[in-house]
Amino acid sequence: MKDSRSLKIVTRYKLNKKDKKSLVEEAATSIGEEFAKKIEEAEQVEIAKIKSEDVEEVYLVNGIISAIRFSGIGLIPSLFYLYKMGLRVNFPSVYVDSGAVPHILNGADVMIPGIKRIEGSFGAGERVLVRELGGSRVIAIGLSLVSSDDIAGKQKGKGIRNLHYLGDEIWKMSS
Repeated sequence: MKDSRSLKIVTRYKLNKKDKKSLVEEAATSIGEEFAKKIEEAEQVEIAKIKSEDVEEVYLVNGIISAIRFSGIGLIPSLFYLYKMGLRVNFPSVYVDSGAVPHILNGADVMIPGIKRIEGSFGAGERVLVRELGGSRVIAIGLSLVSSDDIAGKQKGKGIRNLHYLGDEIWKMSS
């Protein structure tokens, strides 16, 4: 998310049963069953429409931002929610060297030379977890710009578009 300063909640309301069920189904297919189950079991699920260039809306589960809907991309989990609930998602992962971490945590996209390991395979346009090499902590969620096979064969260029990272505006709104 490049211009996090533009994030503003425009409206916020509780989802009805039908909309909650629809969100649970979408979360199950796009994020994972464990994640969807947390939404399904929640007492209160809200949607907040966001005034932003990239983010359409966020979903709050018991008051915590749990998922973010990006224009043209769909639903991704909130890192804050993943950490708070101890959840894992089954997205493929890329591991970056320590030199890349500060840049990613400032919103930079993930450059191919910084990617040192790939776990799982993916095509261009898929959601990917960005992890620290050595610690395996998830520091960002991004959208692959090239396939995992292309990353292995290239030496330069962008590999992952940074959508959401530790400490960004969504993270700050969550905590």
